[in-house]
Amino acid sequence: MDALIAAADGALRTLFASPRASRPCPTVPETPDAPLSAKERALSGALMRVNHVGEV
Repeated sequence: MDALIAAADGALRTLFASPRASRPCPTVPETPDAPLSAKERALSGALMRVNHVGEV
């Protein structure tokens, strides 16, 4: 009888408990992005071209 009550308790806690995050959301930026200089934009564009080509 105790096992049945414990199983029912576990099931109810699983179904009706409010979800909690154990770590912060990785998609939320911590700080705003700083504007890039012309040199940094050129480097970023060159790196993305390599990425889209499929080279590693």
